[in-house]
Amino acid sequence: MTIPTEHHPSIIQATRKDTSSIVDLIDKASLVHRHLDWRPLLHWVEQEPFLLKIENSEIQGILSCAPDPEGIAWIHCFAAADKNTYRQIWSELLEVVKKNPALKECILCSVGMIDWYTKLLAESEFTLLQNIVVLYWNGKLPPLVTLSPELLIRPMEYEDLDQVIQVDHSAFSPIWTISRSTFDQVYTQSEHSNVAELNGVIAGYEISTANHFSAHLTRLAVRPEYKQANIGYSLGREMLSYFSRRGIHQISVNTQNDNVASISLYKKLGFNLSDESFPVYCLKV
Repeated sequence: MTIPTEHHPSIIQATRKDTSSIVDLIDKASLVHRHLDWRPLLHWVEQEPFLLKIENSEIQGILSCAPDPEGIAWIHCFAAADKNTYRQIWSELLEVVKKNPALKECILCSVGMIDWYTKLLAESEFTLLQNIVVLYWNGKLPPLVTLSPELLIRPMEYEDLDQVIQVDHSAFSPIWTISRSTFDQVYTQSEHSNVAELNGVIAGYEISTANHFSAHLTRLAVRPEYKQANIGYSLGREMLSYFSRRGIHQISVNTQNDNVASISLYKKLGFNLSDESFPVYCLKV
């Protein structure tokens, strides 16, 4: 293992040599929070900060939150071996994380997926930003709408990704944008992806994942200057039609509870709000 951190002698930055020990802890830990990430947890090993709490030469806790994209750091994982000491482990790891140069001027973010973890965030210095809400499709295709004859909806190609990222960053607030390298993963793992092209410019895009039984609308974004052109609606409808033809009618989408425009669009497409809701907490480092 590596040299202990300057700020706490029992906390170290992980290296590849720690991989098997990290996997063992995740398998056996009493408490584990895992972010819904496009990359496997071990991708972040060696990217600072990926901190390990060590006692008696064994890992007792993990906190991983390397920035991606720049300026935004989601907590990829927090794990504690002992449920009786997880608060202390969290406190010690968070203290060291906040002093890590990699997080300078970063916003540290996390989603409360589990009650114990949500309480931990609320009791720390994190502030509740908003809630993620979940909507499910009602199974009925919405009506077609008239589009500009110059607008072309077509399958997304790898060569489109630079423009797609521009659309993404223009449409979402900073904490909800993703980096170009991460979008490569999103594109590779997608089941369905389209772009809306207008006079050679990509004005919007949609990307979704699926298994044999269900699908999830992962990202849908339109450049602000094209918001009133029915592009988002048409991209969403085409996605619904695609999965319907394949016998998949269980389709979900997430958005923020305060994103009125997004919720309105999804309702027009036939999505209904569920009771599922997950708080998003942020901390300025």
